[in-house]
Amino acid sequence: MLATRPRFAFTDVDHTLLRVSTLHHFAEFFFAATRRGAVLETHRTRMRVLAETGADRAELNRSYYLLWADIPVAEVDEAAVAWHEQLCAADLYRHSVRTRLRELHAEGVRTVLVSGSFHACLRPIERELDCAGVLCTDLEERDGVFTGQVRRSLIGPAKRAEVETFVTSYPGHDLAEDFGFGDHISDVPVLESVGHPTVIPVDPALETVARERGWEVLRDHER
Repeated sequence: MLATRPRFAFTDVDHTLLRVSTLHHFAEFFFAATRRGAVLETHRTRMRVLAETGADRAELNRSYYLLWADIPVAEVDEAAVAWHEQLCAADLYRHSVRTRLRELHAEGVRTVLVSGSFHACLRPIERELDCAGVLCTDLEERDGVFTGQVRRSLIGPAKRAEVETFVTSYPGHDLAEDFGFGDHISDVPVLESVGHPTVIPVDPALETVARERGWEVLRDHER
């Protein structure tokens, strides 16, 4: 008997699976809980100046991670567990997406998170959804401490490349059988690479693409 070929649901996290940005929401939680508010304020000023001077998403993403320089990885991992509990209590998952992923999981389709965020705050989400993998920004660590430097950024077209690399571990895998979920125009490269793309209506530009290409638009609903 032939083994069933695996299928995946490549799912963006910020504003797709969740109603918030993991990067900003987790930072607010962590720096308040650890009483490092001054660090966060300095970070906000730096990011505001970058945005006002026209920095692109890739530059803003890399600059964001300077915020975590000199902070122990274990401390961040521990805080992420408490943060995720708060996330669930505040009902910040998108019900429509989570319900669809549960339905797909029951059919043997495994979720793979695809995010410009970092693994520390995605790990609790990975466990919650029993994910097959997490494709995300990789941060440099030295002696158990974040340096603030990015080893590999996962923004825009890099997401599609990472998805294509992921499936090479499954010989004969066909992306046409896979699913994709995204909310931003930058998610188009991943969405157009799978057979079943689904758009969360947050970005009007992506909604326009969805209409033009006949992609599903999944609107949120109350539980």
